[in-house]
Amino acid sequence: MRVLVTLCCLLFPFFYLSTTASATSWVYPFVVYDGFIYVVEEEATEVKVEERIGEVTAYSDMHQYEGNFSNVFEKGTDYYKIAGHPTTQVIAVEVREGVFRKAEREAAYTYVSEGQEATGSFQEKGKPVERKDLIFGTGVFVSFLAFVAGTLYLFQRKGT
Repeated sequence: MRVLVTLCCLLFPFFYLSTTASATSWVYPFVVYDGFIYVVEEEATEVKVEERIGEVTAYSDMHQYEGNFSNVFEKGTDYYKIAGHPTTQVIAVEVREGVFRKAEREAAYTYVSEGQEATGSFQEKGKPVERKDLIFGTGVFVSFLAFVAGTLYLFQRKGT
């Protein structure tokens, strides 16, 4: 009996942690522009910019979003074309008035929100874990523990 209770106590964190939400871990600072991820340089750079080409439409350091999403810059941060460079290679992100950070194009941004199909993508697209899902998962696990404890109690009582 003690072994089973100890085993359940040791396994509880694994079951609980598998149902909890965690923050997205970003490898580098980025912006999304025109369906592509642009990796942003750490330091501001002196660049000659031309016209404004867009802006950040969604910011989060926890979840992904559609559109011109960023994990660093707030909604409304402007993107600019760098003079002499195509936007398919590099863009400038305005940190504050007149100060820019270069961003190099890395890869296609393949995030698809819930309810839309990921066309041509093998990656699983999902939504963040909701609070009600966490409560439900925890309730199921606690019920399982109560069932195991009750069964053990009944078997021990019958045996004596």
